[in-house]
Order: sequence, then structure tokens, then C-alpha cells
Amino acid sequence: MSLPRLICATCLTLAFAGTALAPASAMDTRSPPQAGSFTLQEPQARLKLRLVPGTTLAAGYHSPFYQQDTATGAITLKTDGLQPAIRGQTAPATVLREGTAWYFQQTPADMNASLHIDTWPSDQRVIIGRIQSTHGPVVELVADGHHSQVTAIVHDGTSTRRITAGTIYPDRHISYTISSRPSGTLQIVVNGTRSVLPMPVAATAPVMWFEAVAGQAGWHMPCHGDMARVTFTSLDVRHPAP
Repeated sequence: MSLPRLICATCLTLAFAGTALAPASAMDTRSPPQAGSFTLQEPQARLKLRLVPGTTLAAGYHSPFYQQDTATGAITLKTDGLQPAIRGQTAPATVLREGTAWYFQQTPADMNASLHIDTWPSDQRVIIGRIQSTHGPVVELVADGHHSQVTAIVHDGTSTRRITAGTIYPDRHISYTISSRPSGTLQIVVNGTRSVLPMPVAATAPVMWFEAVAGQAGWHMPCHGDMARVTFTSLDVRHPAP
């Protein structure tokens, strides 16, 4: 083979290798977040919460805890170490809540999200998404900066199950999908790693909804400086036909 052809063949091989090795975040083609389909839950004062409807978010709402980039559509959520408790939790969280609640036996449900961890709190653990019910969380995804992994915490009444759901890319990007099916299947995909689990028994009765979250887990330092900051570059909730 002549030298020019050898060089071209080598370049072509490297080009394909580079595509194969590129993280999924670099090739993410998901659509930007649609703020109008969510309700924002954020602090209003030390002991109060504010609920902001999707119509207000779509009109350009912003606050110290929420902002949407007008050029890219990316949504940034931030916590504050002095936020009040939400549903009895002691750790702070800012939440984008799905606008419609559902029973898992009645409809398939998917939440797809891509995000970047902008700021780790002091314990480097951030809740980034969950299925929430009227009885509490069904499944939560927690990004762990110490171990560069995402843990799925599945709640079943008084018991919990923890699995390693995927790794966090070195650039702090995470893409995930949480899917529920009426057959009783719960599927979680984090940066390409797929986990298939049974729906917790405790989730068979209550109504549920998806939440995109920037939240802290466990004990946290009660100060303004101990915060989490997450930017969602894409966020989509769907209920496809069975």
C-alpha cells in the first residue's frame, strides 16, 4: 500500500475509533427541556415553599434557585443549605415536578434527562431524579462524586434497595432514563448502563409522578454555602401508548 493510502486508512480508522470512544454526552441529541410541562417547587422563605406553574416557567420565570437559558433552553436548578424541609426531608432540594400524576398499572411512563453537575455539596451526593408517590419516593437516582457513580435507591415501604446504576463521566455529565411499565417492570439506564427491576410492591397503590431534582441527601451543613447546582440540558417526560 502506498504511503498516502496508508495515511488515509490510518486517519479513517482513528476517526471511527474516536466516535466509538466519545461519551454519550458528547453525542446527545435529546430535545431541550420543556419547562411548561412541569411545576417548580422552590423555597420562598425559611419555612415556606413556592409552587410555580409551568405557564409561568414558560414565560421566562427565574429566581435564585431556577433559571432557563434563553439560547439553549437548558434549565439550572440550585439548592440552598437553609431551605425548609420538603415532605419531611431534612436535606434541601429544588424540584421540577411532572404536571400529571398517574398509576403505573394504567400507563407506560418514561423520563429522559441529560445534565451536568455544576456544583457538588459538601458530601458530594446529589439527587438528580426520581419517581415520587403520595407515600414518598419510589426510586431515586443519586449522583455520588466520591465514587463517580450513580446509585439507584428503590423504596419498598420500610425497606430500601441500592444498586449501582452507572458511572459519571469525568466531565460530570450524566444521561439517564427512568421507565415504568404496567407489567410491573422498572427500567433505569444511566450513561448507557441498563438495570431492569421489579416495581416495588409498595408502589402498586399510590398515584405517582416524575421529578427532576437538584437535591442533597442525608445530613447537610445548614448554611448558604453548602449547595448543589445542576444544569439539565435535556428533559422529557412521555407516556407512550401501551
